[in-house]
Amino acid sequence: MTDAEFIIKYSTRSVFLLENILFLYVFLTPGRLRFFQLAAFVITWVIAYIIRHILMLFIPDPLLISYIIGCLYLIPCVLIFKETIQAKIFVFFMIYSMSQCTFLFFMYLDRYMTPPVPYTVVLSGMLLELASLPLINRYIRQPVRSILEIINLQNPVFTLFPILSFFLLAIYGLQDTYQLTNFITLALSITLIFFAYYLTATSIAGARRLQHLEYISMTDSLTGLYNRRYMEKLISQEYDQYLRTGSGFALASADIDFFKNVNDIYGHDIGDTVLRSIADEILGSVRTYDTVARWGGEEFLILLPSTNEHHAMELAERIRKRIEDGRYIPGDSTSMITLTLGVSVITPADTVESLIQRADVALYHGKRESRNCVISFNSIDPAVTADI
Repeated sequence: MTDAEFIIKYSTRSVFLLENILFLYVFLTPGRLRFFQLAAFVITWVIAYIIRHILMLFIPDPLLISYIIGCLYLIPCVLIFKETIQAKIFVFFMIYSMSQCTFLFFMYLDRYMTPPVPYTVVLSGMLLELASLPLINRYIRQPVRSILEIINLQNPVFTLFPILSFFLLAIYGLQDTYQLTNFITLALSITLIFFAYYLTATSIAGARRLQHLEYISMTDSLTGLYNRRYMEKLISQEYDQYLRTGSGFALASADIDFFKNVNDIYGHDIGDTVLRSIADEILGSVRTYDTVARWGGEEFLILLPSTNEHHAMELAERIRKRIEDGRYIPGDSTSMITLTLGVSVITPADTVESLIQRADVALYHGKRESRNCVISFNSIDPAVTADI
């Protein structure tokens, strides 16, 4: 081997290793100190160097040795980055496959073009792939991270694809025959591999868009609570379950007292801030299986499954007291915000509409009485509620 051949060959190996390591940092998030990261890769390189020379005594094919040695770098990948083991394996073999695609493609060109020094075209291809790092970071990083989110949600089946694609490309490389038919087959295989990645990323992006649209359709944009339409759906579902099982539930309607004064005195921006704060406080007061919605304006509705009147009143009082004790107007530690709440509990004679109406009647009865209170529909004089 001439000096030029030696330089080109080992420069190619060095660039191949460097770009694979850099690509790991594009798609994964390091979770160790920089000294640890550097030490992990350096130690792996030393071990790989020693093992390479040992394997050369038993394995005549240098490319097969390179494949084996390359897989050792999965160890620092696992040790350094934060993602799950499945995500790390996915990214590692995806990058390894991508580099193999470039290597094999330019290896064919190297053999066809027969440069004065072998591997010159291959080195050019490796450098070209390294130069594409900014483009990959800009256009490919996010789709791959979307795939990793799915993998991190305990879907390890995705991990198999880059492993299988790596072994497929390794088979092409180990054939060591650079005929045109093999090149065409390789090109088609590479196209199919990248098309599969594209379809996966596109499908995930489409699913996420649908989830986002669904989220928008059922939530209130200001408070992040469920909106009225979705709450009506949940109440209907709870009502259907009540008809099937007899498991009772309650509603609590809550309205901010004198909220118009907040908007008039402090402005609508402060009013919006107060609404968001009250929404957060109500969410922090209910149980994990309760549901809170913005019913309209400054009014909220709380769905309380498996709840009788006594417990519904206790929870509503807890919310009322929490709001009364808080201060929600920025820059004003004296102004107090209060809530009035009305509670209704499902009865055999109820429909969804009548249950909601009874909670509203209880709420507005509390508004007329004193505000900053909790009123149960059943506690109101029957003469007042005779028409309900």
